[in-house]
Amino acid sequence: MAPRLAPWRLLEAARVRGADPAEVRLAAEIFGRVLAADNIGEPDPGSTITVDCAERRFTPFAISVQPRPSPEERSDPLASLRAFDADALAKAHMRAVETATARIEEVRRSGASLYLTDVDAIDMEPVAREASDILAYWLEGSHDITADFRRRVRLAEATFLALCEVLLSHDPARGVALWRALHATMTTQYLGPAGTDELLHIAFRAPESPSVVALRDHVLSLPLCHSDQDLFNVAVAATYNGKSAWIDQTATADRGSSLVWRQRRGTVLTGLGVGYTLPVADAWPEGQIRSSNADLRCKAARLRWREACARHWWRAYLAAKDPVEAYATWILFLRSADARAWAWIRDDMEAQNESGDFFALKLAHVQLNQPVLKREMEKRLDRLDKKFLDRDIVDGVGPWGKVAESV
Repeated sequence: MAPRLAPWRLLEAARVRGADPAEVRLAAEIFGRVLAADNIGEPDPGSTITVDCAERRFTPFAISVQPRPSPEERSDPLASLRAFDADALAKAHMRAVETATARIEEVRRSGASLYLTDVDAIDMEPVAREASDILAYWLEGSHDITADFRRRVRLAEATFLALCEVLLSHDPARGVALWRALHATMTTQYLGPAGTDELLHIAFRAPESPSVVALRDHVLSLPLCHSDQDLFNVAVAATYNGKSAWIDQTATADRGSSLVWRQRRGTVLTGLGVGYTLPVADAWPEGQIRSSNADLRCKAARLRWREACARHWWRAYLAAKDPVEAYATWILFLRSADARAWAWIRDDMEAQNESGDFFALKLAHVQLNQPVLKREMEKRLDRLDKKFLDRDIVDGVGPWGKVAESV
């Protein structure tokens, strides 16, 4: 039956049939030959591709395509503003989609059946247990990030993501090494829940171990995390995966540091958790704010206040007894929520002990308006990518220089 199954289905079949060691090794050997992708060149879709792994209603994941900025736009950000033309942008987007579609199909016809193909981490677990020696061939070149390893990763990025997650559980040291290699190698961005990079989610979903703890510290280090948007994304991944305590511990350690920038980072982190309740102290202080540090503490308190407001209005929406009250509380929730809300939205819905028609209608309203909710959440993040610890980023200075681009 093996020749009749898609390569990734072989791993699934071996698991479902009981993970017999002989069958797992056979499936891994066949899968490994496909993963090696001999004589298949590195793919270039010609555009920036983003994969939404959390969008699984109709397909394993949703793919979006964006035109790459021209060399002129990369060197001069104002060039894109001067060239702003709605019709031209729409045409450029359509060309990017057509080019990417044609190139993706061409790569798959050449034999790269794992390119942009979803592979479930659970199907990798028997391989990690029963065929660890075979994994060494799959990871060959990952330490030095050889050209061949880079090519294999870009032909099967979802496969390596799944493998990384499994290794972080079964062999943390090797999993962390692969995580770092994938961060430096992958060109497609895979988004997990809450619109946050799946690599971040993998780091915070992994079971606790010294290697994983060190990886989380690495995720927050300056080479990888040097904008307020980066800090927010790390916090979202941590809170979504139940690691709010890690944010609190890191914030406490930073605020006790002798380094000023770490003290400021600790202050920012105090505002990026979840589970706050109203009223929030210091969110609306009396009197004049006399220093930048006091201003930063106030802004962190406002972040706590905003999260507490969003949770308050979300629960009020779920508890509403009539359409007018429900709609009013929904609008107030929209005006206060950011991506941190995904950490508790589902839990709060499941905790409701209701099953009537009106509650079902409210849940349907949430599902129907998810695109609206996502857009409103993004509005809360305006210009976070332009600041670090609430100070303007200067291109070419510090972690925003050329050194950071090569990390």
